[in-house]
Amino acid sequence: MTGPRTIFVDGYNVIRNTTALAQVERGSLAAGRHALLARLAGKYRHTPHRVVVVFDGDTRSESAQPFPGLSRGRVIFTCANDTADAVIIRLAAEARREGLDVTVISDDLEVRLGAGAYGAATARVGDLQRRMDEAPRLLRKRFTHQATVKRILDGDGDELPGQRSKGNSRKAPRKRGQPQRESPL
Repeated sequence: MTGPRTIFVDGYNVIRNTTALAQVERGSLAAGRHALLARLAGKYRHTPHRVVVVFDGDTRSESAQPFPGLSRGRVIFTCANDTADAVIIRLAAEARREGLDVTVISDDLEVRLGAGAYGAATARVGDLQRRMDEAPRLLRKRFTHQATVKRILDGDGDELPGQRSKGNSRKAPRKRGQPQRESPL
């Protein structure tokens, strides 16, 4: 994903289609919700994206609350007469009319088609799960760097990627100052 996006997550759909979250939900619905929100907050905390998780509710009116641990997010519980699917499609349509980049995450075909009709990008639960399971970007960069250094030290490579020697390759390099003495320590 490039640039800030508004990501709408079909809460119970994601929980029930992710093995680890489904196991947690067997204990209680609240535990399943908490586990999903914690994983999403951990993944999107340091990104510019806004994450909105929608759950089916059982009250007379729709309620929205701050996303715990994610300042640019919301958690929405629908009213008893409305489904999370319908609310996600409505919110995605509103966000697209405002010119926002929108991604809707659900395995429900109706939700994906409905949001897609308004120009929202869609993703399946498996795509989100892979995203949540991948290592953080800086950790991936560190691993790649360490592997490259190890390869060079083992003699499998001559130089770091993107590094080129400077100067004329046919001439001997210039001498630069006096050789350094080794430290007595």
